[in-house]
Amino acid sequence: MAYSSGGGTVSAYDLLVGAKSVIGFGMARIAHGKPESYERQRQELWRLFADGAPRPAVHDEFAPTDTAKAHEVIGSPRDLGRVALRP
Repeated sequence: MAYSSGGGTVSAYDLLVGAKSVIGFGMARIAHGKPESYERQRQELWRLFADGAPRPAVHDEFAPTDTAKAHEVIGSPRDLGRVALRP
């Protein structure tokens, strides 16, 4: 998993045999191509955050002693949200 504008290469073979995928998106194109729409959406997003509306989907929570189990869930296709370590 990577965020920001990082770069690198990925082996297609590793993706195929591991049933994995690479997904990406870019906001810069929207910001430059449709600045009014981008600004409207940005303002709405900040309003939602201020209201406490965004609630991340939590797939499962683990104790720090179960970190290995948490990593297994993150690497599985069954992961449907955040995996959290809770003290």
